[in-house]
Amino acid sequence: MHHNSTIVIDRRFNGPRLSGNGGYVAGLMARHVDPDGVVEVTLRAPVPIDTRLTLTPGGDGTLLLKDGDTLVSEARPASLALEPPGVQDWADAERLSAEGGCFEDSDFHWCLVCGRGRAEGDGLRVFGQRFADKPMSLSLYRPHAVHAAADGRIDSAFLWGALDCPGAWAVQDPEDWRPAMTGRMTGQVFHRPAPGETCMVVGWKVGAERRKLFAGTALYTRTGTLCAMALSTWIIVS
Repeated sequence: MHHNSTIVIDRRFNGPRLSGNGGYVAGLMARHVDPDGVVEVTLRAPVPIDTRLTLTPGGDGTLLLKDGDTLVSEARPASLALEPPGVQDWADAERLSAEGGCFEDSDFHWCLVCGRGRAEGDGLRVFGQRFADKPMSLSLYRPHAVHAAADGRIDSAFLWGALDCPGAWAVQDPEDWRPAMTGRMTGQVFHRPAPGETCMVVGWKVGAERRKLFAGTALYTRTGTLCAMALSTWIIVS
């Protein structure tokens, strides 16, 4: 991509009520940088929805997303050294998903990814939560045909979305409910599942540094195929 182009993040693709979901926006940018490779996306400001934003090439293969003169996000080719923990127990994933996600008392009840306010075929409905005794989260994701790309498989931006919220559940301290926002995602898509192909999202804690929490997330099919993975930096909003 060598010229400016404009995109609008539809209000349906929100994370917080009035801005774009970090994972979805990161996936959208990653597709423009390298759809098959590892891309690092840094979110610099809340992503305006229903607003004409500009995609501008930066130096060294970077891509900038701007709202007027404000830098919203930037993406660049990267590398990713991350060892995913593999598929976990499906019964555990069912159990944690049954009670997980974001309910009406949460700021994220309407989040594209984890909001329980979103209907099937509207939101991704990735509901999950962490284990009581370890910093790992499990979620189920049942991809819907409405989120498919032209080739019939799920659009990669939604896979990046599915990798977003489960990272926070894995890495946040259960005793500390200050909200955290996605600051950076470095991810790669290997295999895009078909609609109706139930997947598991595993989130795990990679580390922490003051207000930054580092989470890995991996998306698997029922047969154990690794579809996508990401390393995310979550920033605690104090």
